[in-house]
Amino acid sequence: MTENVSLQAKTRSSRGKMQAKKQRKEGVVPGIYYDREGTNIPLNLGYGAIQAAQERAHNQVIYLQIQNEDGTESSKPALIWDIQFHPVKGLIQHVDFVGVDMKREVKMDIPVEFVGEPVGVDNGGVVNAYRDSVPVSCLPGNIPEKFEIDISELDIGDALYFSQVSMPKGVARETEEDLLVVGVSRPQQPESEEEEEPVESGESEGSEEPES
Repeated sequence: MTENVSLQAKTRSSRGKMQAKKQRKEGVVPGIYYDREGTNIPLNLGYGAIQAAQERAHNQVIYLQIQNEDGTESSKPALIWDIQFHPVKGLIQHVDFVGVDMKREVKMDIPVEFVGEPVGVDNGGVVNAYRDSVPVSCLPGNIPEKFEIDISELDIGDALYFSQVSMPKGVARETEEDLLVVGVSRPQQPESEEEEEPVESGESEGSEEPES
């Protein structure tokens, strides 16, 4: 888990693609905050600030410090729900936040990162990654950044399941199914074509003897 991340934001009254395009040129990223009560708050965020928050927080709670148009301020704990990027430039175009109650559990898919070189690879095996994330439930303040899974001892034919992934305190598996996460297998051998038996001279399949 990472340290608390705060992000300054301002409520946004202007809407529309043209206005959003103009704001982006000025280094402002449009966003929106949603919560369980159906509250939708359009926001403006500084590009550098949201980029830094994204890099630091990953799937952690971000405390939005929202400055309202009437001059009041409010702090809302939230998760980044979705980020839209420019298809060519890769710049952040829009951000969706979802509000969380710090006393209520959330369900999350947490990324997995494989560490080490399996002994099975040295023996000619191939690593098969079946999942890039696993589902868990926990309080927002306990959300793991990722699971580092040591696969160095896996040999050919070995596999690692979700039940073997150690859960931090306060984090539970959000499925009863024991998901296959990663394994090491033998490389597939190319299928060899069976050689056709040559037909002997003078013989052909289905031929009949000539009448005398």
